[in-house]
Amino acid sequence: MGRGWRVVWVAGALALAAGLEAWADESRETRTADAAASSATRAGEGSATPGVERVQQAAGAPEDPCAAAVISQPARPMWTAGAQTTQCGVMENDLGWHWMELGGGVRQRGLTSAERYGITRSLDVTWSLPMRLVESGGDRGPVGGITDQSVSVMYEFQQQGRWVPAMAVSYGGTIPTANPAKGFGSGYADHQLAFLASRDVRQVHFDFNLAGLLAGGPEGHDGATESGLVMAVPVPRVKGLGWLLESDGGSEPGTEDRFGQALTGLSWAVRPNLVLDTAYTRAYTAGAPREQFTMGVTWAHRVGWLHSAAEAVRLLGQ
Repeated sequence: MGRGWRVVWVAGALALAAGLEAWADESRETRTADAAASSATRAGEGSATPGVERVQQAAGAPEDPCAAAVISQPARPMWTAGAQTTQCGVMENDLGWHWMELGGGVRQRGLTSAERYGITRSLDVTWSLPMRLVESGGDRGPVGGITDQSVSVMYEFQQQGRWVPAMAVSYGGTIPTANPAKGFGSGYADHQLAFLASRDVRQVHFDFNLAGLLAGGPEGHDGATESGLVMAVPVPRVKGLGWLLESDGGSEPGTEDRFGQALTGLSWAVRPNLVLDTAYTRAYTAGAPREQFTMGVTWAHRVGWLHSAAEAVRLLGQ
């Protein structure tokens, strides 16, 4: 087992351990809330949900969005991101696997992983971990290695209103960790600035992105633009299941070529904070990858010491 695999598995084990601890804490909190709701209902105060609200109000609990129930807002499996930030004080861990056809008989498979943390109601940060890849087929033997990693920050400056969508801006940069000789990275840092918008129209959800990219290279940076639109539709009679349809693409750095692809997939919220996904992507222009299949999971939970730090930041900003 190479060093890259050890890094991936250690990071995954730590994320899973933190998630299991958070899940146990959330289960205890849920049982406590349910007991309070049942007591309020038996006292003739109506349904369980209004009963919980009255118990909280009687205790003087403020309506704090940072103390709300944890809900996952996965960035997978789409290429186009939503404008809603991760809840403050909440960590979202996603782990996925992909298989893709690069053309010429070359195939690639690998793991993906990212950590997103909500710092405030409108600000979050994402760390995309180095991804373990293996390529084989064509005229080359199996080649393995890791990709670059990246860090990005997103700020939601407009929540969805009656006439306006939710809007946000994000900035991200890559940290060259891949071996350029294997073709898994360029060896140079990239920068991306993006505008994001999200809107619910009845039960249908839309996300739109417009991004500018500066790709690093031996002669400086080459620019490119990208855009994408995704639509999420609930599947009738299956709770938590949504169908995804997306188109995205744009120019490619250093060339006059353009790239476009379409995605279709499913996202299933097993629990409010646990979402499974799968998707198939197919390019409709020349270029690689030609097609890709992905599957993964996103798990949202609170992390004690990080939540305390985020709460301190939020109070200082008031």
